[in-house]
Amino acid sequence: MKRLQRLLNPKDFRRLYSQGEVVKNDLLVLHYLANELEVVRVGFSVSKKLGKAVVRNRVKRRLREAIRSAADDIKPGYDLILSARVRCRGASYQEVIGAVADVLQRGSLRMVTYTEEAGDQS
Repeated sequence: MKRLQRLLNPKDFRRLYSQGEVVKNDLLVLHYLANELEVVRVGFSVSKKLGKAVVRNRVKRRLREAIRSAADDIKPGYDLILSARVRCRGASYQEVIGAVADVLQRGSLRMVTYTEEAGDQS
């Protein structure tokens, strides 16, 4: 079974925005809420403030790939919405990956790895 699924239903987006918790950094806003499932469902929100469709689609592709690369570290059983801020438009892919890892860590959504348990966290 896949660990990640897309969050597409507008009702789910409204539920997360109204009931979910929020974590922010310079590039992203993360809304999250526990679900009753064994998977992580992820939705993306990119405003027209970021630019035209080409720019918005590039930002969404980067966000999807960044979340896919972090999929094994995310605790199952959550719905997430990643909203891009305007500064995300000019950010490099490495900065986007770092921002995704940051909001997941600050939202306590990452599973602890063995090196972090041993205190080798950098």
